[in-house]
Amino acid sequence: MVNNQANESSATLVFETTPPYLSVTSKSRFKGRRNLPYPEAQPYKASIYYWWWAFLKRNRNYQITCANNGKGHLSKLYQDFGNIFDIAFEDWWKHGKYLFAEQSALVSKQPDIAEGDILYRIDPYRSFNQIHEEIKAIYGNATVMRSISERRRTSSAKYPIYANASAYNLYRVLKVWDLRCKHSQASAYDLGIMAGLKPNLLPPSRYGHTRTRSAAAIERHNKRAHISIANQSNRYLRTAEQYIDNVGRGEFPKALRR
Repeated sequence: MVNNQANESSATLVFETTPPYLSVTSKSRFKGRRNLPYPEAQPYKASIYYWWWAFLKRNRNYQITCANNGKGHLSKLYQDFGNIFDIAFEDWWKHGKYLFAEQSALVSKQPDIAEGDILYRIDPYRSFNQIHEEIKAIYGNATVMRSISERRRTSSAKYPIYANASAYNLYRVLKVWDLRCKHSQASAYDLGIMAGLKPNLLPPSRYGHTRTRSAAAIERHNKRAHISIANQSNRYLRTAEQYIDNVGRGEFPKALRR
């Protein structure tokens, strides 16, 4: 698992987005209160890296590969992620974090210079403010000269984040998926209710009337509310299916259709 840990000796690991556990350095970068997916959730569940691990556990091919000690369709992925079914996330992250850490920007004494690279020599005897301002100016000039297609933010991690997604939405998507697996005969509406979705239902007529214009309007409204919850559940299921399939390809969270 995680065979290449070249940056393990680095004092600080840098991540594209908030890691599950904040070090002293990452606290200074990722400031503010963490947005938990649900009130009683552990803080590490606010990180997209936890949900990568959680969705991978639902991938059937990866389940089979782990059960066969790394032999199967996802044997290459297994070499990096290992058997995630016999270890808690907190323990897995001690090694798994290197899969998502950005590669160090430090260069060797004789670096290979790729086209478009800019090398900057830091003089440790100059003030930090001088160096900082000079690098900002160099980077700004280089950015202006690049084409729009080249300006897309890139990650140097072995497994970069495919797209932004909130922990709340990832939690909802996975919860509806797990409920579908547990209650295969339940309707999409019932799955949504079990997942905590709140339909905007109107109470029936206080006088028990069912044939009045007001009662008919209430019935139409409640029917639309039922359809809305069912549609939302189905969207979650379609998204979950894509997330689970693509995480087995090393891409998360990736869903190209709703």
